[in-house]
Amino acid sequence: MSKLVKNNKDDEMYSHNEQAYNFIDEHLPYTYVEPTIQYFSRKGQEPPSKTIIRNVRNKIIFRNDILLALVEVANENKIAVEKIKLLTSQKEV
Repeated sequence: MSKLVKNNKDDEMYSHNEQAYNFIDEHLPYTYVEPTIQYFSRKGQEPPSKTIIRNVRNKIIFRNDILLALVEVANENKIAVEKIKLLTSQKEV
C-alpha cells in the first residue's frame, strides 16, 4: 500500500483570512459597526444588518465582502491613529 501525502493546501487557502482577522484584532476600533455600514453606503451597496457584521467580526459566519469592509475600516482607523500620533508628537516652534 502506498503512503498518502497530506495536502496542506487547506492551510494556505485560508491564511489570508487569518491575516485579515489579525489585522482587525489589532486596528479595528471598538465602535466598528457604524463605520462598516458607512463603508457599504459609500460603495453604493446595501449594508448588511448590524448582527451580521458582528457575527463576521466574531468568526461566527464568514462573508468576504463584510471581512473586506472590516479590514478597510481597520485600515482607516490605523491611519487616523498614526496621524494623531504624528501631529501630537511635533514640538511647537
